[in-house]
Amino acid sequence: MDAVLAKDSFYFSLPTWTGQELFFYVDAGGEGFYGIVSKGDNIYLEFRGDTICFSGRGSAANRALYLGRIAARGRTNMRVADQLEYDQKAIPQVDAVLQSYRDSLSGSLYALLRAELLGKIGSRMIGVYWEQEPDKQEGIYNRYIGPVLAKLPADDNSALSGHYLDYLLDKAQLDYHRAMHRQCTHGAVYEWIKTHYSGGLQERLLAHQLLLAFALGGQQEELEQCAEDYLKMVRSESCKVAVAVPFSRMRRGIRRGLPAPGFSLPDNKGNNIALSQFSGKVVLLHFCADDDNLTPTLDEISKCFDKKEVAFLHIGMTPLPIHENGIQLFPGNQLPAIQRDYNVSACPTLIVIARNGRIFAVKPPNPSNDEGNELTNIIYEALQQ
Repeated sequence: MDAVLAKDSFYFSLPTWTGQELFFYVDAGGEGFYGIVSKGDNIYLEFRGDTICFSGRGSAANRALYLGRIAARGRTNMRVADQLEYDQKAIPQVDAVLQSYRDSLSGSLYALLRAELLGKIGSRMIGVYWEQEPDKQEGIYNRYIGPVLAKLPADDNSALSGHYLDYLLDKAQLDYHRAMHRQCTHGAVYEWIKTHYSGGLQERLLAHQLLLAFALGGQQEELEQCAEDYLKMVRSESCKVAVAVPFSRMRRGIRRGLPAPGFSLPDNKGNNIALSQFSGKVVLLHFCADDDNLTPTLDEISKCFDKKEVAFLHIGMTPLPIHENGIQLFPGNQLPAIQRDYNVSACPTLIVIARNGRIFAVKPPNPSNDEGNELTNIIYEALQQ
């Protein structure tokens, strides 16, 4: 028998913050809303079936944001051309929604909401570019994507939107790839942003890039160089603190030249395998995600090396189809401690240990991006030590 759930309400207040507007997210038991609040606002949200009702001071901005998101929604299972044309048509639809609330919004708030909504459309179109075969990318860009991106704003006020910063970072990677025809590394995109953006927008976009890199993982030496450079040049105190805190945390973790933390974990037969057993070998540690897709690439890389010289250790909770020169280890309840010891914040993560048991490379480039060429070169370099 179905039970009718009683209505529930909750109230919260936000502490004082720097700036005028603040984006927030409310999760109401399966229903969620990503909204915006200005100083002095008092907003009431009521979830009714498949819609949300707004009242109170600040409701106009949130109503516009809610309806604008509906207008900006993407669609799946469409031909590439149809999908991009659909996204092109979504932009005037978003503008029509915002225009109907123009009199209730300040100029800066109107521009911020527009950047927030159009940024998601821009990122979605860029995502389609990366999904195409290389010989089709430029044609898709020139016909559909480029004309739209040229119309999207890029100013300091727009950079207050996290989704718009996501879009600008996506665009910087796209612009770098089209201009240089090279893989987008953190360092390369960092320098591209420094060269092609300026002022507060540049500082916020670089901070956004670094924070995402800290969270998702990247080659440590490269990130350290970028972060050190950023902290020397940034003027915004809030941006400086935002980058300095995770950067300091990262530097307290493992780094090249430090002894690799020891461990002993069972393999798929229940035999305990200790890191110390591989003394004198180069070791690749692969911290696996549950839906990890790096294993086939790592299996191919392992064929390039002698088992007597290089060991591939895959650490994860879910059994994976590992072949060639690889051993899967199951950490069980030791996983949090090992991830802490190796400063693993996201999976998959790769770490290379030299023959002498010291860290050689932390979070090298993802081998699926270049068929494993750079990771293979790093392992060869470690063998020469």
